[in-house]
Order: sequence, then C-alpha cells, then structure tokens
Amino acid sequence: MQFLSRAIHFLSHSFRTQIVTLVSGVAIIVAIILTVGLPLIEDRALKEVKREINQVFALQQEAINGLFDKYRLLTGIVAREPDVAFLFTAQGAGLGDHRTEQLLNKLAGLSGAANIQLADETGEVFAQFQSEQFAPAQIDADLHRAAMEGRLGRKTLRTSDDQIAYVFSSRVKRLSDTLGTVTVYVDLQTLGTAWALINEPVFVTKPDGSLVVGNQLANNLQAEMVKTYPEALTQFMLNRGSGRPIPYLARSEYLPLYDWHLNVFERYDPVANARNQFKLIVVLSAIVLGGMLFLLIQRWHIIRLRYEQERDIARELERRVVERTKELAREYDERIQAEAALRQAQLDLTQSAKLASIGQMSAALSHEYNQPIAAIRAYADNARAFLERDRSEKADENLERITHMTDRMAKLSKTLKSFARKPGTKLRAVEVGPLMQEAIILVDPHAKAKKVELDFTLPLERIMVKGGSLRLSQVLVNLLSNAIDAAANTEKSLVFLSVDFDEQEVILRVEDSGEGVSEADRRSIFDPFVSQKEISEGLGLGLSIAYNIVHDFDGEIDVGASTIGGAAFYVKLPRHHHAETTKEERA
Repeated sequence: MQFLSRAIHFLSHSFRTQIVTLVSGVAIIVAIILTVGLPLIEDRALKEVKREINQVFALQQEAINGLFDKYRLLTGIVAREPDVAFLFTAQGAGLGDHRTEQLLNKLAGLSGAANIQLADETGEVFAQFQSEQFAPAQIDADLHRAAMEGRLGRKTLRTSDDQIAYVFSSRVKRLSDTLGTVTVYVDLQTLGTAWALINEPVFVTKPDGSLVVGNQLANNLQAEMVKTYPEALTQFMLNRGSGRPIPYLARSEYLPLYDWHLNVFERYDPVANARNQFKLIVVLSAIVLGGMLFLLIQRWHIIRLRYEQERDIARELERRVVERTKELAREYDERIQAEAALRQAQLDLTQSAKLASIGQMSAALSHEYNQPIAAIRAYADNARAFLERDRSEKADENLERITHMTDRMAKLSKTLKSFARKPGTKLRAVEVGPLMQEAIILVDPHAKAKKVELDFTLPLERIMVKGGSLRLSQVLVNLLSNAIDAAANTEKSLVFLSVDFDEQEVILRVEDSGEGVSEADRRSIFDPFVSQKEISEGLGLGLSIAYNIVHDFDGEIDVGASTIGGAAFYVKLPRHHHAETTKEERA
C-alpha cells in the first residue's frame, strides 16, 4: 500500500513519466480496439459485398430466364402452327419452298432468333431461316430425340467455327401423325452483349468449367481464371493489366434448367477500404484524445506550479496580516461608526420618501375633488333658488344630481386609492357615447364661466371600449378642463370633443384653440407636477393621472397639434365587441 502511494505521488509530480504513461495507455487502447473492431468491420463490409453479389445473381437470373422464355414459347407456338404443318406436307409433295422461306423469315425476324430449322422424322433439315450461322444439316441427336418423344428439347451447342447457341426443339404433329421437328437457335452472344454495362466480369460455364458466354471483361480474363467457382465466396488476386494484382471475390450459382453455372466477380476493395478507414479513424481519434490529455496534463502541471507560488505568497501575506492586526482593528471600529451613520441617513431618506408620497396623494385627491365640489355647490344654490320660487320638482332634480355627485365622489375616492396601489382592476365594457355626454355635463359650467364654446360630435352607433366608466370619465373631464383653460381668452375660445373608431380601436380626441404644446414640453407633459398653468391654478397631476388610467386599460394617450389652432390630445383604446352587453358597474 505504501509503495502504491509513493508511485502515485511520483506520477503526479513527474511530467515526463506522465507523458510516457499516456502514450503507452493510448497505444494499448488502440491495439485493443483494432483487435476487437477490425473483424467486426470486415464482417459487416463483407456482408454488404455478399448482398451486392446476391443482387447481381438475382438480376442476371431474371435476365437469362426472360431472354430464353421468349424462344421457349416461340418453339412450341411454331410447332403447333397449322401453316408449319402444311409446310411439312408440302415438302413431302415437293411444293411450297417459297412459302416456307417467307414464313421462316417472318418468325425469325419477329423473334430475333439466330436460326429456325425444320427437320423431318430422321432429323434431316429440309428448311431453315439461314444457312450461314447455326445451320447444321442434321439436328443434334439429343434435341431430335427429346422433340420426337413429345418433350421440349433444350441444349447448349457450339459450332465448328466456335459459335455458341442455346437451342430449343419441339415436335410438329398433324392430328396423330408426327411430321418432324422445329428447332430454334438463340445466339448466346446476345446475352454477353446484355452484360456489357456490368463493371465486373460475369460469365456462364458448363459443369466441366468450360466457358459458355460472358461479358467483355470476362472474355479478357486469363484462361486459368475462367472456371466454375464454388458457391461460397472465394477470395483471389486478379491481374487486370495494371501492374499490381487486385483482390477479388467470386462465387457461382447453379442454374439447373440450363445446366449452367453463373459466375460473378466483385472487388474486395469495399472490405479493404472499410478496414483501412476504421484503422485511420481509430488512429486519428487516438491522436486527438492523446493531444487533449497531453494539454490537460500540461495545464495541470502549470496550475500546480502556480498553486505552489501562490501558497508561498499567501504565507508572506499571512505574516504581514499579523503585523497589521492592530491597525485593522482600529479601522474596523471607525467603519462600524460610519455604517451606523449611513443606516440612519437611509432611514431619514425613506421617511422623506414616504412623506412625499403622502403629499402627492393628498394633492391628487384635492385636484380631483375640486370640480365635483364646485358642481355640488352650484346644484345646491340652484335648489335653494328653486325652493324659494316654489319649484320643488326642479329642486328635487338638483338634489338628485347632488346625490349622484356624492356617489361619484365616493367611487372616485375608491378609484384614486386603487390608482395609488396599482391594483389589478377588472376591465368591463363601457359605452363611449354616454361617457362623452357625462363629461360634457360636468365641464359645461366651467366652460361657460371661462366664456369658452364647447363643441362635440357624438357617435351615431353604439361603441364599446374596455375600461372603467368613472376613470374614463375622469380622463375626459381632466382633458376637457385643461382644454377650456387653454382656450380661454383666445380669439376663437373653442374646445372640440369627437370620436373616431374602426374594428380594432376607438380614438377620443380633445382639441382646443389655445397656444398649443411645444415640442420640448411634449416629452414631459404627462409627468407628475408638470403644468403650463400658474401654481395657484393647478398642481400638474391631471395629465399624469390620465396617462396612468389609459395605460391601465391597455390604451395610449398622446398629444399633437390641433386643427383649430391649439393642442390636441388623443386617447386610444381597444374596441370591445359583444352582441349583448350587461349593465356596467361603475368603477
């Protein structure tokens, strides 16, 4: 155990030993991966090559069967053709040579057969399509015997001039009499031509290993390479004339119908490439991993050296800290006193902020109650005058209005408290027309006192917005009151209230004929305690309150130039769509 701990300590401090250990470990891992992985990679690549060879076998078997089925069927059809039976009868009578030639030319031309021969019962040919290619005077004994026995004869034949064909033969009958045989020759070079586009050698051999037919690549092979290969994959080296032998895989498959062996070659390159790629990937991965580990080890040594340096520095600092302990204790006491003074100052500032908030709330309540109180006073004076004139019904109307105004003041107080706390007030549907009428009634006495003409345009249809009726009324009253004050003592002395709307938005517009708002004042006009009036005429809270109310209702308020000479305030609110709207609670 002690030896192991010493070895670990040595490794952790010796950079050279760590590098040697790293290289050895990576080399061992690479060797293990190659030993285990290479056989797996080769096996997978070999399976892919086998699959490709099997696809070639399946395609070429279909090609061979498709080629020969046409001629096999042709032989039987020609043997049963009445005109062919007539040719045999006419031949026996010495007639019909011209008709025989025409019929054979037609059949051979339509089918593409190399030759078609008609032979009598002895196998002697008496008529044929051509006499140059595949034109023996006597039908092959095996083919003739099979046809005469009523079977379809089929055989691979090679002529004296080294031409090879696959031959079908069939018996020609008339009623119950056997007249002779029909023999159809298929030039196997057609099959070799069909294989011309295959990139590797493909050829057919007889059971004895002799070549039947193949593509051009197969014809160029060395004589010892043209043979019947085992049905299992066989690996060998093939010299294609490039100077260096190329590894190949080959196998054959027996075609019992033709007594042939179909042989297919496939390069071994995919297997070799897969093996080489795997080696390259493993080696590159090992280099990358080794490089990363080398950098980590190097960095660890740098950190360790830096740590030792910092440890020495820390010891020196500890010594200095001990020497300055007394000085730090004195400085600590002074800092405690400074922090106590700072906390007291913070408490004073917090209390001042609270008093400022209370003062702002009181100013807002005073501003918002001035107009309702003035209206109550006016309605009370009117009621007293009507009572003196014995007009009680008019006095009752004024008293009812006073009751209505006190209710509004109570709700206004509740709204202002909510505005101060910024609660989550539920939005309701509010009709714009009655809201405008109510605001006009409230500010009309003020307009008359200022000798300002109050003009307005009410909507002809029912327009709804989302909000609180009292707070929206409060916004309009503030805007109209400010507009009346601005328009007073001007040439036109006019205030105009109107509404524009579409499917998504409703815009309330308040315009005056005053001096307007300068571009510089527009940036701060909605801030608290900002006003263009004299100090005795207002506190500058009206537009700030209106701004916050409109934004609580997901709307916008803006200021611009009026068409009648002064300022124009725009209150933009989302339009509310409902087929039926319940009676609104006043917010």
